[in-house]
Amino acid sequence: MNQIYTSDLLSFQKRLAPTVDSDVVIDRPKTEILPEPYVITHERKIRFKLYYPNARKVEMWDYLKEYKLEKNGDYWCGEFDMGEGFIAIFLKVDGTSILSEFFPIGYGGNKAINYIDVPEQDHPIELLGENHGSVLSDFFESKITGQLERIMIYLPPEYMQNTEKKYPVLYLQHGHGENETCWVSQGKMNFIYDNLVHQRKAVPAIVVMANGMIYEESGDKRELKYRDMSAFVKEELIPYVENKYRTYGDKEHRAMAGLSMGSLQTSITAFEHSELFSYVGVFSGFVQDILTQNQSHLTEKNKESFRGNNKLFFRGIGAEDRFIDFFKSDDEFLEKSKIKCERKIYKGDHEWKVWRRCLYDFAQLIFREDN
Repeated sequence: MNQIYTSDLLSFQKRLAPTVDSDVVIDRPKTEILPEPYVITHERKIRFKLYYPNARKVEMWDYLKEYKLEKNGDYWCGEFDMGEGFIAIFLKVDGTSILSEFFPIGYGGNKAINYIDVPEQDHPIELLGENHGSVLSDFFESKITGQLERIMIYLPPEYMQNTEKKYPVLYLQHGHGENETCWVSQGKMNFIYDNLVHQRKAVPAIVVMANGMIYEESGDKRELKYRDMSAFVKEELIPYVENKYRTYGDKEHRAMAGLSMGSLQTSITAFEHSELFSYVGVFSGFVQDILTQNQSHLTEKNKESFRGNNKLFFRGIGAEDRFIDFFKSDDEFLEKSKIKCERKIYKGDHEWKVWRRCLYDFAQLIFREDN
């Protein structure tokens, strides 16, 4: 069964989780051992057996559709073909939304969510070899956000053993409504990087993941200031990382990438400060700002500087992504601006299955001596 991430890993802010009515709360005998709440069959279907003995109705759905569970004694059961990869699971027990103890916990839509990960047949993510990297939490006070920021740090397999070696750094951003944990819990970036390093397909690197949901609060108003990520990365995040970890500290050994909203934050940062990064990745997302139409990062001066500093501009998206027309608009913009990019279209929608593939391909292209 997939690893279950504890609530303290989901979000540094305290949040209230929804609860069910008192007559529905599970009350197990101390000696009772429950069966697995779900299994993945050989036919790659998911078989559910959820213990809600007092519930009158249990509803379950993912982002796309509802799945009908049937009551069987103390359990609610069903078997469904739900696809592959990361699948968000939402439950209601007698009309009340719950965060279930029966499934792994991730983060999306500004809240903790349940999910299941069905291994993809054509792109399995299974740990290879015996030497693996580490994922840790780090903290620092930010003047830009006005609060204590938590960052997730992936250190490559040999980091702890070879204490003299320096490493390049990839700054990797999540999407809207997510946080700094998502590339680990949902994206499995540490598995992806471990495997690529083991197979000698990627240069070992430190990966830094920060919370891009930056807010400005005034009275009872709370406004998302996603463009502030550019200053946060330049003035606080990079200096903190390079002061504490063994990095090279130059643009040839820095990359930045992000998915969805994080891709826009990456574009803004990389065009405003192209002297910081040689490698840039935009996953299922945007060069032009479609949210506010503020294109101040795309001045002629910034575009010229980007052309001179950038070694690799990688862009990827799912063929069924609802933002594909914006991706094509960026194609035209980049062509007119004479900015070259490596472009890939994947099977899939606006989803982790695509973003995992983007990282898998991007990681193999950065920090190579032949670039």
